[in-house]
Amino acid sequence: MLRVAGPLAEVADASGTREVRLAPRLPGGPPVAGDIVVVDDTGTQGIIREILPRRTILERVGSGGRVRAVVANVDLLVVVASVAEPPLVPRLIDRYAVAAVAGGIDLGVVLTKADLPHDAQLVGQVASLQRAAGHPVLVGSAHDPILVEEVRAMIDGRVAALAGQSGVGKSTLTTALTGVARATGEVSERLRSGRHTTTDPRLIPMPGGGAVIDTAGVRAFWLPPMEPAGIAAGFPDIVRAARSCRFPDCRHMGDAGCAVVAEVDPERVASYRALVDAAESVRATTRE
Repeated sequence: MLRVAGPLAEVADASGTREVRLAPRLPGGPPVAGDIVVVDDTGTQGIIREILPRRTILERVGSGGRVRAVVANVDLLVVVASVAEPPLVPRLIDRYAVAAVAGGIDLGVVLTKADLPHDAQLVGQVASLQRAAGHPVLVGSAHDPILVEEVRAMIDGRVAALAGQSGVGKSTLTTALTGVARATGEVSERLRSGRHTTTDPRLIPMPGGGAVIDTAGVRAFWLPPMEPAGIAAGFPDIVRAARSCRFPDCRHMGDAGCAVVAEVDPERVASYRALVDAAESVRATTRE
């Protein structure tokens, strides 16, 4: 499925692309970009009757605390973050990393707007920490053909979702990668954060193979309720260090005999602990 817009969806099959309707109370719904669906064509317009099991999924907490799917069946999550305008938020990258691991998705990081004045030390630190965790990292400008080709090579013929705050360059990259124009917007002067320009995720094939889904920009990405072990899985450096912890069920929250504090960068440990605290707060609210 290419995209969903209210009660309608755009799907692709051997005959091309077309618009279909969603069946009321669709089991497993609502569908999202990337879903593989079964369409009933017995009426005047096709109706989606079934969503096939998802191979991978990216989920977040939406309004009202409900967990909702963002995209499905993607191979790679490319976290796009700008080094300036809007400012770089390292812990947002970590949230996406945890969500990617939980959904069975590989992760890559693209830091954009490197042509603008920025804190080079911070950018270097973020890139170094993410690479040490095993994630490929690219730095450049979304308008630079060199970076575009590097991102294309990172995707390597797979289906990739581009995620990150509004105004970081996701739509610019999508247009450059696919040749299909997507709406782009300026950065809000009041909030110094991007205005929302892409209202619904859309799967767009790339020439030569692979596809890109430009997800809607967000100012914050909140994870579904998760146990500490699930959160730690998004921090490969913590997982490696945890092998030396005294107790196998160590939560790395100041536990006795924890090896993580001594072996992992303090900022990474702090980011992990902040996510654990946030998850516990969500669970506490759910129980009330």
